[in-house]
Amino acid sequence: MKDQTRQALIEAARTLFITKGYDDTTMIDVAVQAGKGRRTLYYYYSSKKALLRAVAETELERILVILEAVVEKDIPASEKIVEFVMSRLNNVRHSIFRNGSLRADFVRYMRTIDSIRSKCEKREIALIERILLQGIHEGTFHVENIHIMAQLIHYTTKGLENPYIRGEIAGGNDTQMLHRVARKLILGALR
Repeated sequence: MKDQTRQALIEAARTLFITKGYDDTTMIDVAVQAGKGRRTLYYYYSSKKALLRAVAETELERILVILEAVVEKDIPASEKIVEFVMSRLNNVRHSIFRNGSLRADFVRYMRTIDSIRSKCEKREIALIERILLQGIHEGTFHVENIHIMAQLIHYTTKGLENPYIRGEIAGGNDTQMLHRVARKLILGALR
């Protein structure tokens, strides 16, 4: 029951942040949208910023679940690592666009979102390490230090997010070319 209430509040906040904007959404608006009382809302979230954090955490968890599914696929590590990177970029972009008006405020909330993301980074780096280990066992990757290479792949991908979201990479629409170039770049570093 608590999880359902928490999820209803998060979804109500996300919907309102999209339609009204973060600044124009009040805590009372969220309670009404979720069909909950104001006391219930404040029991779970002490502030609108706490709700924003919860919305961001939910989106990041959704992306991590997708990335975990990529890691679990029964495909060679050389395909998996490229799919992982491209899936991450595409799902971060999808999350930004899915959240409408929050996209316009993305830069403004970047510090809050980055503090949440730092908690997820360890999990993401561990997923990349699993792919690298698979590639080493398959004999396709030659990596001196798995942890450092996983960090480099993670932070390089993270650095590509903003230009990728804005469509500045590959003209924003030639995803096949971007996939080929990413494949050459990533696999070149791992072989």
